[in-house]
Amino acid sequence: MKKLKTVFNFELRGMIQKKSLLVTTAIMCVIVLLITTIPTFMIWFEGEETEENPSKAAEEFTLVYENDELKEAISPMLGEETYSTEEELKDAVQREEVTSGFVVEDYDRYTYISYDSKTDSTEQLIFESQLEQLNENRLFDEKGMDSQEVREILNQPIEQETVYLGKDAGSGTAIAFGVMITMYLLILLYGANVATSVAREKDSRTMELLITSSNPRTFILGKVGAVGLTGILQVASLIVFGVIGFMLNKENYPDVLLDMVQGSMTIDVLLIYILFSVLGYILYLFIYAALGSLVSKVEDVNSAVTPITFLFVLAYLAATFAMIVPDNPVVKVTSFIPFISLFTMPIRYMLTSVPMTSLLVSSAIMVLTVVLFAALSIHIYKFGSLNYGNRLKLKDVIRSFKK
Repeated sequence: MKKLKTVFNFELRGMIQKKSLLVTTAIMCVIVLLITTIPTFMIWFEGEETEENPSKAAEEFTLVYENDELKEAISPMLGEETYSTEEELKDAVQREEVTSGFVVEDYDRYTYISYDSKTDSTEQLIFESQLEQLNENRLFDEKGMDSQEVREILNQPIEQETVYLGKDAGSGTAIAFGVMITMYLLILLYGANVATSVAREKDSRTMELLITSSNPRTFILGKVGAVGLTGILQVASLIVFGVIGFMLNKENYPDVLLDMVQGSMTIDVLLIYILFSVLGYILYLFIYAALGSLVSKVEDVNSAVTPITFLFVLAYLAATFAMIVPDNPVVKVTSFIPFISLFTMPIRYMLTSVPMTSLLVSSAIMVLTVVLFAALSIHIYKFGSLNYGNRLKLKDVIRSFKK
C-alpha cells in the first residue's frame, strides 16, 4: 500500500504540474464561464436593437400588388404597396435596399423574392398565414357565411392537461447531451494519455527498472488512479465555473431552461451519472493502459488503441440513439453492456423509469468488468515488460495465460 501511494503521488504530481494542462484548464474554465453568460449577452444586444430600431417590433412586409383591385382589397390588412412593379422590387433587393419582398398576384398566389435563401426566416410563414386567412374570409363571404362566426368556431381552444407519473423524456435531453460530450472528450484525452505514458516507459526501458523495484499491480493501479483523478479534477473545475456562471446569470435564463435543469437533474440522477461515469471512465483507462503495454514504441500507440476507439465511438452513437428513444429495446440491452452502459444507463434513468433491479444488475456488471480488466491490464503490463521489439498480438497475450 505504501508503494502504491508513492507511485500514485508521483504520477499525480507529474500530471497536475504540467504547464499545458494548467493553461488548457484555465482557458476551458473561462470558455465555460462565457457560455453560461450567453443569456445575459443576448439580453444586452436585444435591448440595444430595440432602442436603435423600435419599428422592428412590428412585422412589416415589402409588397408589390399585381393590380389595383388587389391593392384596394388587401392593403388595409397586409400593408401599403412598397414598390410599383416586380422589377423595382428585384432591383431593390439586389441593391440590398431591402432583404426580401412579396409580389401578391391573387388571394391564393404570391411570389417571394429574396437575395439569399434563409433557413431561420419566419417572414414568409407569417405572410402566407395572413394571406391564407384573408382568402378564407373572402370565400366565406362569397358563400354567404359570416367569416367572423366561422373563425370563432374553428378557433375553439382545446383545454388539456398532461400528467407524467414517471419522468418527462424531453426535459433532460440537453443535460444528457452535455454529459455525453464531456465523457467522450475525457475518456479519449486521458485514455490516450495513459497508453502513451505506458508505451513511453517501455520505449525508454524505464519499465524494467520500475518492475524490479516494485510489482506491476502497483504501477498500473497508481498510474490509472493518478491519471483518472487528474481528469476528474479538471472536469470538476469546469463544473464549478459552470455553476458560478449559472448562478451569476440565473435571473436572465429563460424559464423553460431553468425548469429543465431543476426538474431533470435530481440528486438520484446525479448519483447515477457519477457512478456509471466514474466506473466507465476507469474501465476505459485500464483498457488503454493494457493497449499501451502491447507496443514497444510511442509512435505505435495510435494504431494499438484504434480498436477501442471504434468501440467507444459505437458507445457514443448508442448514447445519441438513447436520447431519442430511451425506451427502445436496443437501448435497454446496451444499458447492460459495460463498454456502452456508462452512457445509456444514466440516460435511460434520467429520461424514463428504470426498475431498481435493472439498475443494480447493470452496476454489478460494470464493477465486475472493471475488476476483470484491471487484472487483465496488470497481466498484460507484466507480460509486455518481458517482450520488446515487435508489437504484441492478441494471440500472444492469450498464450501467456497458459504459461
